[in-house]
Amino acid sequence: MKMPTWVIFGIIASLCWGSYIVASKVATSEKYFGINPAWAALFMLVGIAIVFVIGVLKSGVPMPVSKPGIGFAILSGFLWGLGMYISLKAIGIGADVAKLTPLYNTNTLVTVLLGIFLLHELPKAGDIVRIIIGAVLIVVGAVLVSFR
Repeated sequence: MKMPTWVIFGIIASLCWGSYIVASKVATSEKYFGINPAWAALFMLVGIAIVFVIGVLKSGVPMPVSKPGIGFAILSGFLWGLGMYISLKAIGIGADVAKLTPLYNTNTLVTVLLGIFLLHELPKAGDIVRIIIGAVLIVVGAVLVSFR
């Protein structure tokens, strides 16, 4: 059985996102290099821009003309950047990535709920039980790992 390409992309993204927070900790923690989180976020933006500029140039796709689409893309970047900045601030004041990451990865619950209620991506009847069990496990995991 051939694995769908999107699953491979998801695994690669997971590896990237699982690793970037460790690099962020090394950059911002006083134990390592101690860069101020605000500056670390700005330098991170440089890395993000490099990846996205290369991605756009390789795609050969023309600039979009949908103003609402552009607005939502900017909102998406703003929300991601704000979440990233806040997580860098948490690391900068001493948060352990092993405790912080499970806590902010409860974002999966937010995404599932917004997908269901705003995007009307309703799960099939058989998937509802798995979604509820998964949500409970995410919350239990975050509580067990992040709180004493």
